[in-house]
Amino acid sequence: MNVNGTPDDGLAFTQLPLGLGMALAMNEPAMSRYAGLTETEKEHLILRCKDARSKSEMQRIVNSLATYGDVEQLLSGDDTGRNSMF
Repeated sequence: MNVNGTPDDGLAFTQLPLGLGMALAMNEPAMSRYAGLTETEKEHLILRCKDARSKSEMQRIVNSLATYGDVEQLLSGDDTGRNSMF
C-alpha cells in the first residue's frame, strides 16, 4: 500500500486526469463509489470521462457514479443521455 492508501499496483487518486479528479473531489459520494471500483472498472470510467465531449457531460458521468446501482450499466455509457438527443 502506498501513501495514497491504494495498493502499489493500483491507480492512485493523484494519477487521475485533472478534470475527473476535481469532479470526484467535489462529489464525496462519487469519490467513495470510485474508491470501491475494481481497477478495471476505474480504467473504464477514466476512458469514459476522456471521451466526454464537454465538462457537463463528464459531470453527468461523475454524478451518476454516486447514484447508479449497476456499475456495469454506468460503464457501458447508458447514463449520459448523449444519444437521447438524436
